[in-house]
Formats: sequence, structure tokens, C-alpha cells
Amino acid sequence: MLAPLQDALSDRTHPLAPPQRERLELAQRNTNRLLKLVNTLLDFSRIEAGRMEAVYEPTDLAMFTTELASVFRSAIERAGLRLIVDCPPLSEPVYVDREMWEKIVLNLLSNAFKFTLEGEITVRLHPTDGNRAILQIQDTGTGIAPEHLPHLFERFYQVRGTQARTHEGSGIGLALVHELVQLQGGTIDVSSTVGQGTCFTIALPFGTEHLPSDLLGDRVQPTRILASTAISAASYVEEVDRWLPPEQHQEIKKVEEQFTLNTDYSLPTSTLARVLLVDDNADMREYLTRILSKHVQVEAVADGAAALAVIRERVPQSRLE
Repeated sequence: MLAPLQDALSDRTHPLAPPQRERLELAQRNTNRLLKLVNTLLDFSRIEAGRMEAVYEPTDLAMFTTELASVFRSAIERAGLRLIVDCPPLSEPVYVDREMWEKIVLNLLSNAFKFTLEGEITVRLHPTDGNRAILQIQDTGTGIAPEHLPHLFERFYQVRGTQARTHEGSGIGLALVHELVQLQGGTIDVSSTVGQGTCFTIALPFGTEHLPSDLLGDRVQPTRILASTAISAASYVEEVDRWLPPEQHQEIKKVEEQFTLNTDYSLPTSTLARVLLVDDNADMREYLTRILSKHVQVEAVADGAAALAVIRERVPQSRLE
């Protein structure tokens, strides 16, 4: 799906009209989200089957982690937050599977961004006296209640009732991080205070004694037999970008024409009819707003609490007449 979508969007010879471009961009974003979800589930399947393929390479972990954190800087700063990266050079390389480490860091940064509405996100990597490298990703977000902490790395477990940029999610990101950290021979812990923030701490041993010798790569890169489930870091950033208000998006799309409904019936055009649209997915809010706005007044919000506030101020019509 992604290849023909990209072909259509990048076609300079036959450029798309604005409404068609907007539709395909929406399809492309959500196909990327689907790819990410499918690949995560495939990772779990491989882990359970004992077939998760790892290639451990000597890595400048400070530089690599800094590069991964930097891809989030633009989105974080547009949200009015600060990104602090404190990753001085380590005395020796750390053996990690680079694809797995990328998923670990990007998932934790995405999680921090989701629950941090003001303040800062800090990425810190330092050695310890115990011959380990310690990564900490700390935020000043909403925090996690103590009763949720023991379950945080369980699959499909989601913390409800917490203020966040979005309530989308499947509850598998942190579970995957936990599994991937263990495959690096490391450990992960979390500490949190409600209203003050959360800190994830990963400890990785130096050296190679904790890793299977047949999966080590040095001068010769071992060949991966299974298809890679890695996706670009840009996909993570694109997803979190949709959590921001429209005016803070990296690119604000202006549509010259509104969509028309492709149905067997038509909606009446009325300047008086008013519809309240509630959806936690930014793409769906924008899409439905575009196709309905030609016929009725539309106000779109992201959650039930916001909807109740709008209803109290001005009650929308119960039905279209």
C-alpha cells in the first residue's frame, strides 16, 4: 500500500489536486501506523517463538542515542517543551542490536511526549562503577499512580484516566521495550510521581559475556535471515506530530476544496445545523470535519470531557432535519 501511495504523492508529472492529495496523505499516515502496529505484533510473535533475530554490534551508544533523540527535537519544541540530551562519550562501545535499541529509545521518547504537557524531557546516558551503561529517559509529565507501576510492562495494559495528548494506543509499546531490553542482556525499571513525572532507567552491561557469541558482529556484519521489522524514525515523529494542535503541526495543510460525501444520499445544507464531532484520532477529526463542513457547522474535539464542556456552552442539534 505504501509504495503506490508514495508514487502518487511524489508524482510531479501528474500532480494531485489538493483534495485528492489530502485524502492520500491521510491514507499514507494511517498505513504507516498500521505497519508499525503489525511489526510490533510480529516482534512479539517472534519473541514467543524464540525466533527473535538479534545482531549485536559494538556501538557508540552515546552518539547513536543522541541521534535518535534529535529526531524528536522539533516536535518537542513546537509543543513548548524542552529536550535535554546529556549523553557524553562512553569509555568503550556497547554491544547492542541497533534496530532493537532504536525501537527502545523511540518508544520511550514517544511515551514521554504523550504524557508531558509542560516542562521538559531529558535523555541521559552515563556509565556506572558497576561496569554498566545507564540510560534514563525522564519527563515532567502527568506521572503514573503507584498501583499501575507493577503492570506497566504487561501487554495490552493501559493506564486510563490520565491526562495525555491522546488516548490512542494499544498498550504494547512499553511491553515491547521490556522484551527488547531483556534481549540486550539489560534491565529496565520505572519510577514515577503523580503530577511530577516519570523516569525509565535501562542498565546495559559493557562487554560481551552476557550475549550469545554466535550473534556478535564486529568486522563482518552477520546476515539477518528474517525480514526486518524496523521502520524509520520519521514514522514515530509523524505520529506524535498528529497529537499536537493543528497550528503546531510541522506543515499546516490548506485545502482549496472540501470533500464531498460519496454516499447514496446527500446531507441538507444548513447554516443553522450544528454537529459536535468527538474522536481521539486527529486524522479522523480533520477528515470528518472536512466532509461535513460543506453541509453543516462542525465543531470537533478530542475527548469526552471536552465534548461535555462544549455541550454545556451550546447544545448541538440531536438530529439533522
